[in-house]
Amino acid sequence: LVSMRDSVKADIAMTDAQFGLLTSIFLWVYGSMSPLGGYIADRFSRKWVIIASLGIWSLMTLLTGVVHNYPALLTMRALMGVSEAFYIPAGLALVADWHRGSTRSIATGLHQSGLYTGAALGGLGGYIADGFGWRSAFVWFGVFGVLYAVVLLLCLREEKSQSLLTSAATNEKGSVLEALRALFGQVSFLVLVVYLSLAALAAWGITGWLPTFLKEQFSLTQGKSGMAATGYVQLGSYAGILAGGLLSDWWVRRNVRGRIYVVVIGLCLGGPSLCLMSSTGQFALAIAGMLLYGVARGFSDANVMPILCQVVS
Repeated sequence: LVSMRDSVKADIAMTDAQFGLLTSIFLWVYGSMSPLGGYIADRFSRKWVIIASLGIWSLMTLLTGVVHNYPALLTMRALMGVSEAFYIPAGLALVADWHRGSTRSIATGLHQSGLYTGAALGGLGGYIADGFGWRSAFVWFGVFGVLYAVVLLLCLREEKSQSLLTSAATNEKGSVLEALRALFGQVSFLVLVVYLSLAALAAWGITGWLPTFLKEQFSLTQGKSGMAATGYVQLGSYAGILAGGLLSDWWVRRNVRGRIYVVVIGLCLGGPSLCLMSSTGQFALAIAGMLLYGVARGFSDANVMPILCQVVS
């Protein structure tokens, strides 16, 4: 959506603040519904939660391409937040179930690389909007997602012990309130939540407004700014997620804090890279900043779920 900003605003009247709300409402719903998504994934089949999530996401994507007023577009974005809230907890937990040893970080990283691929392809949105209209992209990808749900239905399997885990979770005497008390009484868990919240402030600001920033700062077309905003960050993220996953899997065999150290290295790279990207007047230096930020984000994304598995039983 953000790579098609000019085309969308030309078709559906809205201010910049209202356009920003399209991203924000997705995040508000996604964040508030994620605990419910995790709760359901712990107690029912993760496979079916994932398939349902993809189906809803794809349907909302398709419908986004056919709405003709701002309130309807805002509603579609909110409902997309519901679908992603149900996918991420189930998907990451399923990866963690299958990979219990020293392959956990690289497996998580490769899974996250799918998100990077989608974001990079999303950068084509500006070109698609210029050539075929912004609605076409949403309809095409919505239909593709519905078809891919059939592939998941046939191919996705749960780890063999998951049925036992689900049964045990259902039969536990402890209530949800007790589980939350145990989690929020643990300092390591709270530190991780705060870290993710701070990282998201930067990540979603970039996701929502980097195409617009590059277009205005360097006088790029809508298509070029969309590709630059997603392409360079995602290329860096690919490198970071593979290098960060392999490095942390190697490091954790030698030091229990190895995965944490990799995230800290990424954090130390990420801050200066954002300063470089936002302050320079030279596009080549902005590219360097985007690549470095992508590496930093990859280091984090490959390791947050494995670290969570280390600090929470």
